[in-house]
Amino acid sequence: MTEQYIVSTNYGQVQGVKADNYVAFKGIPFAAPPVGKLRFKPPANPEGWTGIKVCDTYGPIEPRPLNAIGGVVGGGAEAPCSEDCLYLNIYTPNPDGKKRPVLFNIHGGAFQTGDHSLNSDPEGTTAMDCILITASYRLGVLGFLQIDRYLGDEYIESGNLGMLDIIKALEWVHDNIEGFGGDPERITVAGQSAGAKMASALLLAKKAKGLFSAVMLDSGATSALRDMHTAQEIAEKYAVAYAITKENAREKLLVAPWETLMNYQGVLFAGASLQNLGPVFDGVNFDGTDALEIIRSGKANYVTILGGYNRDEYSSLMAYYPMKSIEDLVGYFGRNTPYIMSVLEKYHIEGDMKRLVAIISRYFYGFPCIDMFDAFAEANKGNAMYLYRFDWDCGGAGAGHTLCSGIASGVVGKQSPDIALLPGYDSVYKQSSGMWNSFVKNQNPNTPELPEWPTYNKESRLAMFIDAESHIGEIEHTDPNISTQTLRL
Repeated sequence: MTEQYIVSTNYGQVQGVKADNYVAFKGIPFAAPPVGKLRFKPPANPEGWTGIKVCDTYGPIEPRPLNAIGGVVGGGAEAPCSEDCLYLNIYTPNPDGKKRPVLFNIHGGAFQTGDHSLNSDPEGTTAMDCILITASYRLGVLGFLQIDRYLGDEYIESGNLGMLDIIKALEWVHDNIEGFGGDPERITVAGQSAGAKMASALLLAKKAKGLFSAVMLDSGATSALRDMHTAQEIAEKYAVAYAITKENAREKLLVAPWETLMNYQGVLFAGASLQNLGPVFDGVNFDGTDALEIIRSGKANYVTILGGYNRDEYSSLMAYYPMKSIEDLVGYFGRNTPYIMSVLEKYHIEGDMKRLVAIISRYFYGFPCIDMFDAFAEANKGNAMYLYRFDWDCGGAGAGHTLCSGIASGVVGKQSPDIALLPGYDSVYKQSSGMWNSFVKNQNPNTPELPEWPTYNKESRLAMFIDAESHIGEIEHTDPNISTQTLRL
């Protein structure tokens, strides 16, 4: 007789399916479908059910534009796109009531694409006796368009819906994970790229307090948050393309099919436009409008942090977010663009691409991460922090965006076996996966494969430089002439 894996949740019973070394519960609804009257509204509780819900199939994944990075549905998930997309997946060694560490992975994709399968490894996570959870959240204009100017104050949170979806999923996990063999007091939120930016926003979000005990951030910090002026200006750009006015906004935004809304989203993602969507200081979800000040003032969520960036981030982003002129830097730096241009004034994009890669990698990824760590250190709340920079030169292509988390999670080695044959890969994989796994299990990245890794403080700024032979050293100081936090146009 085949063993049945049935768990009771706050909304009804669910039944999982056995894989090689874990039990998977796929497509569990953590919120009501955000359709009809709930479009552009914060997530609501899911409806309960009677009987047993067999969770053997992934729920639909998030809508995205036809020309999004990675294709129409992207990422390889076994599911169609649908506006009804708020589902999570649980992979557990055994739903036996044992309190295991939990890894909650937020996928990347520039807040416009990607899906729950990105940079997640159910087999590897469960093999170390931990639970993996992945979830979908609203993307693009359905998740991050600040439309209150057109639909009124009841839509003031419209720029944060994707973040609120993740918070809703975390609430569900915190309340129900014990039945799946997990510990609600040992939940680590991990994210790469947009996922890291989302996790950084959770460090500031009021509603996220107490829902997790640690975060792992790869290539993303609080700099993705936008002020209201910037968010509304970006929404106006979309409104012009879609011919939205206050008079027709309800029909255009609330009634039209999601495919129509997505068809006009391309105007927001042409060229160097990586920051056009993401969380917003909306006056509701955050205690302030400046990320670093929220952290310093004691109003953030002070948990254990492992975070870092890749030395050559922009080297692998150029194809997706190309620059035709230096003026395109406004898509990355907003009001900081004149200063960044002055840093580059003696260099031309065509003539010194390495210089451009270095500047964007530092000012867009590196310095925001260091600034955030400095602010947490100044807050002096006692939360341990571990900073790294990933330096391994992948076959001469540099240490590009997504490389560290891709290698650490094992996804790069499986999906790109040619990279796994490069000199130094085995060493880098053992070190990065070791720190990743140790942090999930122990909320400390120290492993025998790495030098002793001290916690971060602003005085010494010691960080781990990950390479074939990793070492501890002082991270470069940030630029005192500008603040890299919060995108402002």
